Amino acid sequence: MMMKRLMVIWGLALLAMKGYAQKHPERDTVQAPQVLRSLEVNGDTLPVVNLKEVRVMPMPKFRNRREYRRYSRYVRNVKKVYPYAKFTAHLLNEMEQHLDSLTTEKEKKAYIKSVEKSLKAKYSDVIWNMTFSQGKILIKLIDRETGMTSYEIIDRMKGAFNAGFWQAVARLFGSNLKMKFDPEGEDRILNQVVMMIEYGMI
Repeated sequence: MMMKRLMVIWGLALLAMKGYAQKHPERDTVQAPQVLRSLEVNGDTLPVVNLKEVRVMPMPKFRNRREYRRYSRYVRNVKKVYPYAKFTAHLLNEMEQHLDSLTTEKEKKAYIKSVEKSLKAKYSDVIWNMTFSQGKILIKLIDRETGMTSYEIIDRMKGAFNAGFWQAVARLFGSNLKMKFDPEGEDRILNQVVMMIEYGMI
């Protein structure tokens, strides 16, 4: 029970920003003709076409079914929390732009407080049902998507005291809000999983 309560408070602190649904305008299905660039080679005119980048990644190999099940569970956890990391990056940018438009500290504090209130109403159930492993993955992915650790986000939005407090609580439970995403080191597999998600491979 203590862990569940911690995850609720911790998650709310990590995602300290308000979400709004984004509506995208309908696109015209009729596309205008494209004019291709050309290149003359030995008297012949050849079209020049820019191709999209293609990523080739090796699929993981497993020595036994136990490793396969562990990897599958890891992928499920990443797929569950990755949207919240993307969501956090988008809304952090949105929130910082709004804060820049405010002129007084009182207005900024009131705005942040309203954000927290909205967040509690919208995401308490999500965070409540998040496992500790998923929370640790989320911390890593927040750094990947925002370029800031969870500690730095809390420090920026709520101040050093709050950041230090939640870091101390996290350390008591074996985690670390200052964890950075390391795609070439310990987070290599995590990065591969995210890239496969982004490219629709899994």
